[in-house]
Amino acid sequence: MPTIAVDTSADDPALRRRFTKNISLWLRAQDVDLNHVITRFTHARDGDLFSGPFPLAGDFAFVRLTVDRSRSETFRQELARRVVRELGPRIGPDRVFLQFDLVDPRLHVTGALLAGAADPADPADSPEGAVHE
Repeated sequence: MPTIAVDTSADDPALRRRFTKNISLWLRAQDVDLNHVITRFTHARDGDLFSGPFPLAGDFAFVRLTVDRSRSETFRQELARRVVRELGPRIGPDRVFLQFDLVDPRLHVTGALLAGAADPADPADSPEGAVHE
């Protein structure tokens, strides 16, 4: 936590590396454990996205920021500013669209965390009841 998903038409590996490095450094300065930060890029092609009936062309980014709901408004605003800054100058601020999802971090877990927690009510968690294929 936090998770940053960037859907962008800018297919630029250098932009992605610079973005993830600089966002990670900023988050570390905010006392965020970098082992909990995930950044994911997806590539949007021309003709995939529309504003009303009009296709968006050129470089743009849709950014979804999933953060702990207990984070302050100041933290969220600064993170948003940093995201816009790091996507520039390739993607202008007017072409960056941000959305925050405020979540309870207890509801975001990894499979590794769950792998060690057996449910005694689930027969698949016992050696006799496990299904092997």
